[in-house]
Amino acid sequence: MKYFLALTLASVTAYATCQTKEDLLQISTLNAAYVEKMNSISSPMTLDYKALYLDEQWNHMMIMTKTNEVLHSTGRINLVRKVVEILVDRHVRQLNENKVKALIVNGSRILKVSGSKIEDLSTSSYMGILSTGKLNLLEAHKIGFRIEEHAYSGVVRDETPVLLSDFYYTIDFDKYNRLSGKKQILSLMEDKRTEVERFIKINKLKLGQKKSLAILFNYYNSLSSASD
Repeated sequence: MKYFLALTLASVTAYATCQTKEDLLQISTLNAAYVEKMNSISSPMTLDYKALYLDEQWNHMMIMTKTNEVLHSTGRINLVRKVVEILVDRHVRQLNENKVKALIVNGSRILKVSGSKIEDLSTSSYMGILSTGKLNLLEAHKIGFRIEEHAYSGVVRDETPVLLSDFYYTIDFDKYNRLSGKKQILSLMEDKRTEVERFIKINKLKLGQKKSLAILFNYYNSLSSASD
């Protein structure tokens, strides 16, 4: 399990770059075998107004099933309903999550994590993979609300839904823990602490930001890989 991402995702990413949204729509319309396979891992879906998407656009998506089959589709992640919506023969269907292991959306690797392994139930079970190796870094999204108050009365006028990010780490892809700050990160990287602290200082990394976290975890994983 620990190494399936590095091997499987790398093997299918190159093929995905050859496909366009138009290709996928054409395939789903003309290829009966493709439609049958997609129907086997999805179910019909009735759209309603309960929607806030990670990306509102329909995107090229590779679906990695738990039987290690790779299927192509066009889809988007609905964070309100915590489902992936896909187009099959121009109809919207919902992925059956018990059959999905991971996704690649426009080159971004997304892991399907069981909700029972995430401490915050409001967090989406689809986590973006930012770094893999000895210590894996993932970005999880959830829905928050921006409250707008009247300047003088303090009365709430509106609550606008917004996307928020939490960052998680995992060692064995069996247990997922939220990152809580620099002290915890240094503890996780204790075996390379001297090099890591120097790297943070030289590169002026801000460990509350996605880019800095990804840079640091990639650096640590490269050090760990070199010493193995």
